Amino acid sequence: MNFSSPGIARNNRKAPRCERHDAFLHPEEQAESATRFPAGHQAQMAFLLASYAGNASVVAALLGTRARTVHRHCRGWPPPPGLRLRRALRRRVLDLVCPRCLSDRAVEEARQARRDARRAARRIPREQGGPNR
Repeated sequence: MNFSSPGIARNNRKAPRCERHDAFLHPEEQAESATRFPAGHQAQMAFLLASYAGNASVVAALLGTRARTVHRHCRGWPPPPGLRLRRALRRRVLDLVCPRCLSDRAVEEARQARRDARRAARRIPREQGGPNR
């Protein structure tokens, strides 16, 4: 018997799994992620478009497609053939839904804010036409 193999629930293709954090998620975090994850490609595209304030060009750049494709897909058109767009869409939605990804993003934004504050404090304010020149 191989105890290192993943369980039945982890092999379920319908359950959303974050590739980076799947092994570290607690059951309640997995349930939260599953409830927040939109079902279906059209719902995922609409969720992604709403999270980027309706800016289809940004979503298109993230997915590597055109803005027109994003609008069509949100209106109910089928996605273009191939797995590339569907996988990119699923990966981006999981990044916005996974609780660990959200906390990682918040930590990184806090680090960047502290870094910017340190840089601003290090800058020497220039004197406006001082007499010492």
